[in-house]
Amino acid sequence: DRAVSTAIYFLLPAGSVSHLHRIPCAETWHFYLGEPLTVLELDEKDGQVKLTCLGPDLMNNQKVQYTVPPNVWFGAFPTKDFNISTDGAVTKNDPRDAESHYSFVGCTCAPAFQFQDFELAKRSELVTRFPKHEHLISLLTYPD
Repeated sequence: DRAVSTAIYFLLPAGSVSHLHRIPCAETWHFYLGEPLTVLELDEKDGQVKLTCLGPDLMNNQKVQYTVPPNVWFGAFPTKDFNISTDGAVTKNDPRDAESHYSFVGCTCAPAFQFQDFELAKRSELVTRFPKHEHLISLLTYPD
C-alpha cells in the first residue's frame, strides 16, 4: 500500500548539501525562503549534468518550483557555496554562517516517498559513468 503523495519541509544551510540519490517517483521541489538552491541532475541517457536554480529571482531564471523525474540521480547545494564554470570546473566560495544563510524548500513526491526505495549514490560508480563531472559528483557524494 502506497499513499498518493508525501510532502516535507527541508532546510539546507550554507555549507551543507543534499547528497546524490534517486527514487522511483517524481519529486517536486518548492522554494519558500532564503537564498537560492541548485538542484543537480545526472542524465544517464546523454551523460550530461542539468543544473536548475530554485530561488525568488524569477527575472534571473530562478524557479520557485521544479520537478525531478523518477529514477534520476539528483542532489542539491546552496547556489552561493560554489562557482561552476562552463567547462565543469568547481571552486568553493568562502564559508558563510549557516544560521543566516540557508535555503528553505519543500519536496513533494508522487507517488509517496518510501525509504526502502531511496538509493544513495556511490561516488566511484557515478564517476565511472560521468567522468566529465567528477568535481560535481565529488561535492555531492560521500567517499567510497
